[in-house]
Amino acid sequence: MIAEQLKKAVLQAAIQGKLTNQRPEDGDARDLLKEIKAEKARLMKEGKLKKEKPLPEITEDEIPFDIPENWVWARLGEITDYGVGKQIQSKHIPKNSWILELEDIEKGEFKVTAKRRDRKAGSSKNKFFSGDVLYGKLRPYLKKVVIADDDGFCSTEIVPFGSFGLMNHNYLKFYMVSPLLDLHVNNITHGMDMPRLGTIKAKNILVTIPPIAEQQRIVEQLEEVLPEIDQLAHDETKLDELEKAFPKKMKDAILQYAIQGKLTEQLPEDGDARDLLKEIQQEKAKLVKAGKIKKTPPLPPITEDEIPFDIPENWVWCGLGEMVSLISGTSYNKGDIASDGIRILRGGNVIDKKHEIKFHTDDVFVSKKYLDNEKQVKENDVVIVGSTGSSTVIGKPAFVNIAPSDSQIGAFLRIIRPLYDDCIAYIHTIFKSSYYREHISNSVQGTNIFNIRADIILEMPIPLPPLAEQKRIVDRLEELLPLCEKLE
Repeated sequence: MIAEQLKKAVLQAAIQGKLTNQRPEDGDARDLLKEIKAEKARLMKEGKLKKEKPLPEITEDEIPFDIPENWVWARLGEITDYGVGKQIQSKHIPKNSWILELEDIEKGEFKVTAKRRDRKAGSSKNKFFSGDVLYGKLRPYLKKVVIADDDGFCSTEIVPFGSFGLMNHNYLKFYMVSPLLDLHVNNITHGMDMPRLGTIKAKNILVTIPPIAEQQRIVEQLEEVLPEIDQLAHDETKLDELEKAFPKKMKDAILQYAIQGKLTEQLPEDGDARDLLKEIQQEKAKLVKAGKIKKTPPLPPITEDEIPFDIPENWVWCGLGEMVSLISGTSYNKGDIASDGIRILRGGNVIDKKHEIKFHTDDVFVSKKYLDNEKQVKENDVVIVGSTGSSTVIGKPAFVNIAPSDSQIGAFLRIIRPLYDDCIAYIHTIFKSSYYREHISNSVQGTNIFNIRADIILEMPIPLPPLAEQKRIVDRLEELLPLCEKLE
């Protein structure tokens, strides 16, 4: 993302002396380094700091880039007390002390998210003082660094350190998350799952030291610029979320326009869908008389309160049950599971995003005594999940384009079988729409197991256009929906 790249560039420019103007009156950082070393020597002489082996001289080969003439390179262990023993046993930590854990530091943001004084110490902690730099040595790529605003104790995975002499601790804080240090530290950390920065390696890290006045100017500049970059990152994230959501929202909007009669032109010669509904009802009556479908009770009339949106005058509202039959799935005994026979389709076979039926290697087969022609999946069927433990899965549909052989639905699925062939494509459109998803979401029952009652499906109000417009709608959707899918 642009914001992340910009943040890295600004921090890198800061530690190279390219973010601020060099001023002759700032003096030379070599004098500052001498003062720091002198202060460190004094503390050692007075026994306030343990003597340690001198760190190696910096070689030309180690220096990664040029810095201004009045800046100087040093090692972190030369200018700070990084890694100096500050561990306190838990029994010596006073009650109500601030105890800081890594989880309390927001990664890359220089912020403490929780200041806990009710936490039990549990184990030994590092003592820190107000103004110390607190650096998370565990997973250093998370860049968990803050300046302490009070005294307290922290996890041993956090290293508190201060400087000898006049070093701006905020400058050090920013340096500890700079791209140079980030790259170097992540190359020298040890541990695969839980990488840590070792103390000796940390002490040998190279640090650029500007004169103290310029350190302050750098900090002021970063404190002004970085929040603006963070805001840019926030805006980029929101934009990215919008871009990801846009294809689906566009697809939903197109489908909604389609079933509201707003996607295509209304033509007088299309006739009135009320006549079409009468034909469908007559066809349903013939199928019942011929014994091809079961007779069902008449659907209740659709009331004004049930109508969710306006439709064109030559369209009509009807219950879905006027246009389809609803078929429940097969229940079987575990003892009848076989290596082959009748494949039982379950919720996992319904692929929602593509509205497809997929076979799996772990599909269940049962004895052929369970063969039920009505429950066999047929071409143009809509198969939905009618019972499940997931509120996001309930009702998901699949359309059967090619009928799989010897496959029928299990007890948790339902077949919705169109009764009037000319309306099949339009019925499929209904099941792709957010209108259908919202109807199911608002109607399902259950808390741990979600179920769709038969009447929820059969009494669902459907906007029915004349056949000619149904065809125009389907043709238009075949042009537009693939464009949305390409965006996804």
